[in-house]
Amino acid sequence: MSEFVQVAAEIAQLDELLDKEYKIESIIENLDGSQVILKYDNHQTELNITTADARKYLSVKLKEQMEHNL
Repeated sequence: MSEFVQVAAEIAQLDELLDKEYKIESIIENLDGSQVILKYDNHQTELNITTADARKYLSVKLKEQMEHNL
């Protein structure tokens, strides 16, 4: 899979969950990427972000979420 396709897929997965009103609960960084825990009501899901561009996008979305909660 090309890098572009992988980035697009990871961003689409994240956007899909955020559109369903999931909130980023925690991010664990490791050598393989970022493990993201998202929660909505009593539901929790985990997403693995491995590409650098998708991790940058995740950072922007986390910042937006934090600013919205202020």
